[in-house]
Amino acid sequence: MAVSEKIAASFGVKAARALVIRPLRDAQLTVVHLQQCYEHGNSRVILEPDNAFLVMLYLEDAQHSDIGLDKRIEPIKIYPKASICLVSLKQGAAISINGRLDVLAFHVPFSHLAELTEEAGEPRIDDFLTCRGLHDQVIRNMGAALMPMFDMPDEVRDTLVPHIGLAFIAHLAHKYGRSPAQHLSASGQFTSMQEKRIKTYINTNLSRDIGLEDISTASGFSVEELSSGFEETTGQSISEWLLASRIARAKAYLTKTGESIDQVADACGFSEQATFIENFTHSVGVTPDEWRSRNRH
Repeated sequence: MAVSEKIAASFGVKAARALVIRPLRDAQLTVVHLQQCYEHGNSRVILEPDNAFLVMLYLEDAQHSDIGLDKRIEPIKIYPKASICLVSLKQGAAISINGRLDVLAFHVPFSHLAELTEEAGEPRIDDFLTCRGLHDQVIRNMGAALMPMFDMPDEVRDTLVPHIGLAFIAHLAHKYGRSPAQHLSASGQFTSMQEKRIKTYINTNLSRDIGLEDISTASGFSVEELSSGFEETTGQSISEWLLASRIARAKAYLTKTGESIDQVADACGFSEQATFIENFTHSVGVTPDEWRSRNRH
């Protein structure tokens, strides 16, 4: 049975549209559009153990509960439209759904992680962080790009989907990837691949309130080695580099978009507009509004 058919059957869907993508070499990314109404509530979906991850992009608001390995049903969680859920299927997964479900389900075999390193030269990733109900604009946009492709002729679709599939896998690795345990070289510095992994993770997560613990978990370094290695390699502390990256992104947003100062602050990881204005003014020498007026064309 094809992966798409197994996923559809697990959700009680008799017929589901599916895309099968080979972004790099042999590993297949399967995307399934699942639509089902669980009228009586508490309808259980059981996914068998699999060497893969599952990402669900919610196309409508949904409600479901996780079911633990001990069969205990967790409280209902609301998954807003455009949010995602990312889980490992290594031990299987089970949920209890209440009401209507309309999602794009992405089946991502573990083998994609090895191919991303071998074929695309990306830093090694061996796991993803679990997340539930997180808004991810990039995955939302990719889902919107994929939806029309279910109905496209094969020859047209097959030229487009591999590029989206590769971008999807790379985005998962950059934003949610977890590196195996890492250590500094004898010089106390990062290797070029370690530095690339850390900086890519930070840049991909600039809009979030990330700290040393988050970067440590993603990069495979202890907090102590992460801090000392980053400063030894770059000449800056992580907090200095993080702030400089946020200010650089803010400059780009102010120059190229019409978003409000509050929206720019949020997109660049500043929880308060006042904090953003204070940091921007201290770093650049002028307020965000002044920067925008001088640099808009």
